[in-house]
Amino acid sequence: MDTTNEEDVRAHGGTEGIVVGVDGSPGSRAALDWAARAAADRGLELLVLHALSMPVISAPLGFTGRMPPTPELADWAERLLREAVDHVARTRPWLELRTEVSKLDPAHALLAASRSAEMAVVGSRGLGGTASVFLGSVSLRVSAHATCPVAVVPAPDDAAAGERSRGHGNRERVVVGMDDSSCAEVALRFALDEAARTGAELVVVRAWEAPALADLSEFTPTARDCLFTRADRHIHALLDEVRTERTERVPVRVEVVQDQAAHALLAKGENADLIVVGSRGRGGFSGLLLGSVSQSVLHHARVPVVVVRPRPQEGDA
Repeated sequence: MDTTNEEDVRAHGGTEGIVVGVDGSPGSRAALDWAARAAADRGLELLVLHALSMPVISAPLGFTGRMPPTPELADWAERLLREAVDHVARTRPWLELRTEVSKLDPAHALLAASRSAEMAVVGSRGLGGTASVFLGSVSLRVSAHATCPVAVVPAPDDAAAGERSRGHGNRERVVVGMDDSSCAEVALRFALDEAARTGAELVVVRAWEAPALADLSEFTPTARDCLFTRADRHIHALLDEVRTERTERVPVRVEVVQDQAAHALLAKGENADLIVVGSRGRGGFSGLLLGSVSQSVLHHARVPVVVVRPRPQEGDA
């Protein structure tokens, strides 16, 4: 097992693999399983990360640093990572694995590792208290600020409930939320690629609501049909633009609905294998997912949610 720390990763630039945060909770175990499968499917290295959240201490002359872990805490972290590696090796012994112990808090540790990662994976909930450091707020912070796609994986009970409702023998399904923002194309490309990789059907969801102060009498059936038709044509035109040789055979179903955005995504994605949403890239969500809407999807989805954003351009701050 190759164990490094965050200073080593920054010094060597890291690798473009998949990073997953683990803390010993059932939620992080679900994230580990999902990340291992994603890394294996893509032929990438898996970085298994544990964050110690060591307190910051001050020293003379203005120097600050993090307190070193006690031998007991260091031993516990090493055992945790070894158990994670052994768990993955039992099902995917060929997968290239690397581990890291960070003295940072979980969100900052994952954000630091995500700078050179293809994807970051985190559980949506932990056990709470000192036994779990990857809590809901961590998944929200990482998904809002990471520069790479972030997969938020639900706790085992929620995932099992979703699996039971799906039944057996159905085709896998990826659901992506669309709007008029520039990041919609990035989300669509990611969702198409994921559907092609897994042999899934892609469902594109476009939700719209009448303005709060609008005269609802103007929204006649004919007017609504016109809005639906325009949205459907726009999505199909974008699909024609972003499809590649790899994704040209992905079956796509477009769902244009009059509904609140988060509710539409949660309803259409209830029994899906994955929900994909887009984000601006500099914190927060735009377009389809704004503020409480994004939190609603991430908190209430019973299937994994991937948040994608445009990669920062060279020289971006």
